[in-house]
Amino acid sequence: IHSHTLPLVDDGAETVEMALLMLRTAAEEEIEKIILTPHQKADRRCVTPEGILRRMEELQELAGKENIPVRLYPGNEIFYRHGLAELLEQGKIRTLADSRYALIEFLPGEDYSYIRDALGRVASFGYWPILAHVERYTNVINRMDKAVGLKEDTGCYFQVNAASITGEYGFTTKKVTRKLLREELVEFIATDAHRNEGKRSPKMKACAEWVEKKMGREKAEKIFRRNPEAILADQMM
Repeated sequence: IHSHTLPLVDDGAETVEMALLMLRTAAEEEIEKIILTPHQKADRRCVTPEGILRRMEELQELAGKENIPVRLYPGNEIFYRHGLAELLEQGKIRTLADSRYALIEFLPGEDYSYIRDALGRVASFGYWPILAHVERYTNVINRMDKAVGLKEDTGCYFQVNAASITGEYGFTTKKVTRKLLREELVEFIATDAHRNEGKRSPKMKACAEWVEKKMGREKAEKIFRRNPEAILADQMM
């Protein structure tokens, strides 16, 4: 549900060829569906909702010719700013796969109260906010009761990066991300893929195997399949 595979639109895939490599790697990792989430920020020129759809269709056609069995969907990773809910209402920014789910990010050191109020406002317009890579927000995860409170107050969902769980971002990040999982606070695990190699690659398999081993098949099935399918079906979990 979080991937920067769409080429030539942000700091993700730098070429069409790289995008196709990323899709092939994703398929090898048993990823069947990807929501493309190019960055959407107020302080830079961003691809339009229509541009995302057009580029996605072109990439999907190329993937088909390469026999890469991955289905693509449009979306955005949205850097929060005032007026975001209204922009979503006007269709100027994409939700995830045209659902009511919106993937939202903040500065890593953003105030807890700002994040809470921002997500609450988005929710008040009838959207279901997903907090992108929640393990990055120091003021949310420095106390588990604050993380719990954020979900209770706003109805938001938490997404963490697969590489955070497997340790590519370091021991501290791995520790807090696994704690969020153990506390049943994580609904989504995504790649946040920007490249075809390294910690920002479209790799999920090792993480999925760890989750199944440590938390059980039922939990893994929910996080990696049922919850993302709820987005595609536009159904509240």
